Amino acid sequence: MPIRLLNAEAVRTLLPVDRCIDLMRRAMTLVATEGGTIQPIRQAVWHPDKRGLMSMMPGYVADPEWFGIKVIAVFPGNFGTNLGSHQGVVVLFDAANGSPRAILDGREVTALRTAAATGAATDALARKDARTLGIFGYGEQAHTHLEAIPVVRRIEKAFVWGRDFEKAKAFCAAEQAHHRFPIVAVATPEEAAAADILCTTTAAKEPYFEARWLRPGHHLNVVGSSIPTTAEIDNDTVARSRLFVDFKDSALALAGDFRRAKEAGLVSDDHIVGSIGEVLTGKVAGRRSDQDITLFKSLGMVSEDLVSADFVLREAERRGVGALVDW
Repeated sequence: MPIRLLNAEAVRTLLPVDRCIDLMRRAMTLVATEGGTIQPIRQAVWHPDKRGLMSMMPGYVADPEWFGIKVIAVFPGNFGTNLGSHQGVVVLFDAANGSPRAILDGREVTALRTAAATGAATDALARKDARTLGIFGYGEQAHTHLEAIPVVRRIEKAFVWGRDFEKAKAFCAAEQAHHRFPIVAVATPEEAAAADILCTTTAAKEPYFEARWLRPGHHLNVVGSSIPTTAEIDNDTVARSRLFVDFKDSALALAGDFRRAKEAGLVSDDHIVGSIGEVLTGKVAGRRSDQDITLFKSLGMVSEDLVSADFVLREAERRGVGALVDW
């Protein structure tokens, strides 16, 4: 049986961000549905000198039915190069007979589905009248989050902060050509924190976001820190927020922001209100009032990769895109 190979350009062309947000709602709902997914905790192998790691995310989804795996190499030193910090593949296996059916560019799938998952969570949790967006970081995820959030809220202005102000300004100038609302670089993270919706997308090892910047009605998406040893937000930010996750098992094992607050004795496992899927299915309440401070801790799920890959494969088959290789 032939395998269809789909590179980054094909994924980007076939997976528009607004459609991907709908797909992420489906993936998140599957997690909240009995038998909808099987998702072992992500495993990683570090290079001996810690320059990078290889991460493996196997899993199963019931609708659409696939076995699959994403294998990603994360090398932060690639930031700013053509390679990017994430490189890898998503592989789909037929759930009926185990045959491999497709191999997709994992970097592009990850970039799009991560921001789209944030979009789905923001739509579920942020105030309906939220109009300003604060982005922390100026990398690939900052770019895709600037695409995703305006799909679910009528953004009128965006603020971008990064450790290098000149790079933040260059990022904003490049992004402005693609958006109608102003995108402004700011010199301090506190200035970006003045926005209604906040997205932290950095590779920071230690917290830079401080709880003293929180105000009633805020919604935070904490995306950049994805291993137990890193955190973007301080412990008090976790403690003061109504906390939601994509997949609780992963959050307990891997979310450095949450684990630090727990180790400090500020929160327990019960501080996690539930998953976004549970909000979408009505099993738990999301935002209860305009005064709530809501937080979505994103770690990524293989269900998101498999649902995205299924859509891309179906579109590729329909349009005749990608290379077919006899196997």
